[in-house]
Amino acid sequence: MKNKLFSKAHRNHSRQHHDDHHNLKTIHDLKDGEATKIKNVIGGRHFINKAESLGIREGVLITKVSSQMMHGPITVKVGQTQIAIGHGMAKRIIIE
Repeated sequence: MKNKLFSKAHRNHSRQHHDDHHNLKTIHDLKDGEATKIKNVIGGRHFINKAESLGIREGVLITKVSSQMMHGPITVKVGQTQIAIGHGMAKRIIIE
């Protein structure tokens, strides 16, 4: 019984945590050609390390170059480098 209560509480907390970030503007929301600064990167240690290895970190200027509607990568420019990231990653990069 205790595990079921914990699991339900954990699911509710996780859902609430996800909803808290739902109203924030992300790379996914930018129009092609639009540039802004990165405010935050949301994720675990592995995800943040991967983002940082691509140059994606707080305070960096990032430009959305292009994207596909539902599938395919989103191309962004970080510094002088263009990289392709997935929609899931783009939705976890919070912008100003």
